[in-house]
Amino acid sequence: MGVKLKSKFLLSLYLFLIILIGSGCGVSQDKKNIYSNNDIITQEADSFSFKTRKDTGNSKDEVNIKYNGFYGADTIWVIESENDEEIILKYNSNVKSGEFKVVLINPKKEIENILVGSQQGDKTIKLTKGKYVIKIVGRNAKGEINITRSKI
Repeated sequence: MGVKLKSKFLLSLYLFLIILIGSGCGVSQDKKNIYSNNDIITQEADSFSFKTRKDTGNSKDEVNIKYNGFYGADTIWVIESENDEEIILKYNSNVKSGEFKVVLINPKKEIENILVGSQQGDKTIKLTKGKYVIKIVGRNAKGEINITRSKI
């Protein structure tokens, strides 16, 4: 094989590898579409990706997340209610870009938005017996969320 032919072959091989590697570095279309698809959000299995995520001070009843490039749905709490009870969610959400929400999924797989976008406040939620799931959901979202939960 001549020197020029070998150089062209190696150059082509390198370009092919760069394109192949680059095409695998991104967010899949299914994660991009989760934000507005309740059927996927209510699934038990989570599907999400973060460009960056920093969790600070998280505990059983508190979540603090600074995120960037967040796509998909990520469970933050599963609550097994043994009987009728109430919980309070206190939240402070600061969304700098993209779309972000926190949802509650009840035992019937119905979704209730706790917050959408940047909001600060609290919400009292009445629970009956059954399994409840609280998830964060995003589409190219960047920001911070702090949520605490407590029983009444």
